[in-house]
Amino acid sequence: MSPSQGRTPRLEDVAARADVHVSTVSRVLNGRDGDAIRPETRERIFEAARELRYRPNALARALKTSTTGAIGLLVPSLRNPVYSAVIRGAFDRAWERSFVVVLAEDLDESSAQQAYERLVQEGRIDGVMIASTRPGSPLIDLVARDSVPCVFVNRRHPGSGRNVSMREEDAGGLAAAHLIGLGHTRLAHISGPGELDTARRRAEGFLEAAAGRGLDAAVAEAPFEELGGFRGMSELLQRPDRPTGVFASNINQAVGAMAAAHRAGIRVPDDVSLIGYDDDPLGAYLHTPLTSIRMPLAELGRMAVDALLDQIHGGSPRDVVVESAPELLVRSSTAPPPGGLR
Repeated sequence: MSPSQGRTPRLEDVAARADVHVSTVSRVLNGRDGDAIRPETRERIFEAARELRYRPNALARALKTSTTGAIGLLVPSLRNPVYSAVIRGAFDRAWERSFVVVLAEDLDESSAQQAYERLVQEGRIDGVMIASTRPGSPLIDLVARDSVPCVFVNRRHPGSGRNVSMREEDAGGLAAAHLIGLGHTRLAHISGPGELDTARRRAEGFLEAAAGRGLDAAVAEAPFEELGGFRGMSELLQRPDRPTGVFASNINQAVGAMAAAHRAGIRVPDDVSLIGYDDDPLGAYLHTPLTSIRMPLAELGRMAVDALLDQIHGGSPRDVVVESAPELLVRSSTAPPPGGLR
């Protein structure tokens, strides 16, 4: 009789399903395996635990380890579809490792600090993933002062040694290469705020790829929102050397940029090609389906949880880069430039 049919599954059942020793299962599920256990073995154990719906006794674990079994995640805006995938990846990985994620929205510096104080300083969580900090944020000093287990997600804070990030530069380069490959020479980028390292690295990758082909690219800096994309595209379209290929720095900007082109009577992709970043399923259902760069966002969330739990269980902070490459999804919003505007 299977455990799910007759009784609550135990550690021994997970070990049998994964074909490993019980002590190996215990080390992996409690985050004490470090780098000693092969990744494929760890994944097999997690899969067995999922299939059996194994959950450790939370009270017993708390008495044994003095942990809450909860970790925090601060995100800048729940309106940004990017973070739905990051959150999902983080929730799934935390659940596999017998933790839960407490989510807080960082709308401004005061709300971020209040969330941090309530979650961390009151001992409600064992560590925190911060996906929302900007240079000079008080959270950076709070983390350093409190010595709380922490990782910065989708951000790189120089010198922190606890950044979990993606290959933003490669994404920018991939966007430029796609447009150049279609024959565009008049390129532009609607970038995010210059103080954010993610925006800078995307822009750097785009500009470097263009320069490598002897091309200059215009840049319009704008907030990561629809209005920012609308205004950025409007500015670019008013230039005498109007670009024929534009890369927007997130999905929200791309939607706004497409609306600005329509408002100006500029056709996508007949008059201007548009490529977005952080692909979202809604991009395929726009009036002109959006060519996008897909990033490993769920993997980012999973790896952030692993890096944080390593610290919680006594490991040293470390920088982690998600090595999965950005992926180009070609849809209808990009095409060769109109004749005579190459």
